[in-house]
Amino acid sequence: MEHPQFLSRAHLQAEVLQAWVAAGWLTPGAEGGAPQFTEIDVARVHLIRDLQGDMGVNDEGVGVILGLIDQLHGLRRTLGDLLSAIHAQPKDMRERLAMHVRETMTDWARPVPEREPRDRDRNRQI
Repeated sequence: MEHPQFLSRAHLQAEVLQAWVAAGWLTPGAEGGAPQFTEIDVARVHLIRDLQGDMGVNDEGVGVILGLIDQLHGLRRTLGDLLSAIHAQPKDMRERLAMHVRETMTDWARPVPEREPRDRDRNRQI
């Protein structure tokens, strides 16, 4: 959707939109040279408002949270691509990969042994 329609759908003022784009909180596409927004951008506006308003998150915190959300979505997309590639493999290869993943997950689930305190830890007062 184009700029004016987005402002209306998101109930957002042009100055606020400009600031959020400058901060990297919203990244419109550019089709035909004009900024284009999606329903995801509208949802992101609602999230930003919730973070700032209801949750009291400051601007720096909003940027951190949005960055983490973007990373999470990127990882989910990568995982989906990986699963598609695995699914395209022959059955024996899929089974070997599944066994390897199970073994790896078992290793991760083991408790971490306690470490010996270092000299600086022994001298630290609580």
